[in-house]
Amino acid sequence: NYRFIMAIARRESFTSRGGVWKNKFALNSIYGSQNQTEMQGRRRRALLISAALLFFTAGAVTLYQYETSPTPLLQLSDTNILDATISSIDTRHRALSIALPNGGCQLTQASVTDYPISPIWQASFPGCGSRMTWHLVQALTGIKTNNDRNTNGWGYENVVAAKTHYPFIHNTMFEELDHLFGRAMLIVRNPIYAIPSYFNAQYEELNHLTTHSVRAPNEDWIKYRDHALQSRLRKYEEYTIYWMEKYRDRKNLLIVTYEDLTAGNTGSIVTMRIADFLGQSEGVHPIAQESIHCVWETVVNYNSHSAGKTLNLASLRVGGPSERPYTEQNLSDSLALFHRLSERFQYDEQFVSIMLSYAEVVSNIVPQD
Repeated sequence: NYRFIMAIARRESFTSRGGVWKNKFALNSIYGSQNQTEMQGRRRRALLISAALLFFTAGAVTLYQYETSPTPLLQLSDTNILDATISSIDTRHRALSIALPNGGCQLTQASVTDYPISPIWQASFPGCGSRMTWHLVQALTGIKTNNDRNTNGWGYENVVAAKTHYPFIHNTMFEELDHLFGRAMLIVRNPIYAIPSYFNAQYEELNHLTTHSVRAPNEDWIKYRDHALQSRLRKYEEYTIYWMEKYRDRKNLLIVTYEDLTAGNTGSIVTMRIADFLGQSEGVHPIAQESIHCVWETVVNYNSHSAGKTLNLASLRVGGPSERPYTEQNLSDSLALFHRLSERFQYDEQFVSIMLSYAEVVSNIVPQD
């Protein structure tokens, strides 16, 4: 059972092809005062588990050759959905934060610059918080953010970033514009949550509902899951590989997880990293560091000062359940995906750590038909 193997292996030092999935817990805290002989036995068992995991994954890779595209439940254009999201963004949130005394901030309207700057790609798989990050980037810099279809007509020489879902959404304009972008911010989220979020956007579009207003009923999700989830996981993998390989020089790529950006104990720290990365572009001057927490509270956390509380744009949705059911096969496919990506980019410690954390979450989900 892949989930069982993964759940055990994440507690042991797991090594394969020179790549290491490091134990998140100290051995002493797990095994207490067990003697050295028993510890050695545990390590030998871990090696056997690792070997079984590699064997299973090899089979999973073979089984992963899905059909080109399963029949979609919702006959919608992905581009139309994204355009609808962009057109419905509340422009009152598009603002630079002015630094005030004692770490305060005040929002004002963002604008295009009157001088050329080098924009970055703001890349994300659908459902990973691109709208929220769009607002945050503009609030930190006071400069407009565009998208890879120039929907707003602002061009690309006077904006701080351009939002893109490429290659999930294949866009010829992206390929024509790519030479203008030397750096990128990659936003990632556990697909177990990103895919349902995108499904909700499709449901809203299909039913002519306001963006980020409702969650689809579970019966619709189950139909979608059974028809389209494998395709979405494959697209997630392709998207991740594209951006990780495009910017192998990590000084030109900032990886941001949706989970860390929205968490109360890490959100401000991640926002500081985003501000620093944006500020490396000539002509971009983010808000003072002491006011960054205020910006995060205002744009991401909606002024919630409760310790550890996590709020995000998706939380505005009402109706259907926030947690979606997955089958045993769905969860196994997801774990195999995380392992393949970790193996491929084993040289990147941050990325492997992210994949490990996602695998840990998935391994604790109880499957449902």
